[in-house]
Amino acid sequence: MVAIGMIAALAVSYGTAAIYGLRYLFGRQKAPRKIQVLVAALADVPEGGSLLKEDLTRQKFLLVRSGENIRAFSTACTHLGCQVHWNPAGKTFFCPCHDGVFDADGNPVSGPPPSPLAQKTVNIRGSSIFVSMDEV
Repeated sequence: MVAIGMIAALAVSYGTAAIYGLRYLFGRQKAPRKIQVLVAALADVPEGGSLLKEDLTRQKFLLVRSGENIRAFSTACTHLGCQVHWNPAGKTFFCPCHDGVFDADGNPVSGPPPSPLAQKTVNIRGSSIFVSMDEV
């Protein structure tokens, strides 16, 4: 009787370890839900300028304004992840690590960056700016 109890306990222990091991190895299987988050007021972003913000996972992004159009770009360079900066005079993003340059649409124009900057969806409601983010 004791042997059956020990075998059952061992099976439960190994089963639990397997579940947590698989969760660690494969992570979350379904995509996180997107939510709209209020990040700033229109008046906070100057014409032609930018405003540095953080999403819910503490990843930085830049709100860039051109007239009434506001776009949200990741600040992580697609080359090695260094933080890019908005240059309002040239209307470009600049990565100081390896002199990478992106145009106003986030597309690489010079240097080593292989792909465009990631963007988030922006909605303007009245004078408020909402950005679509992954729920954590």
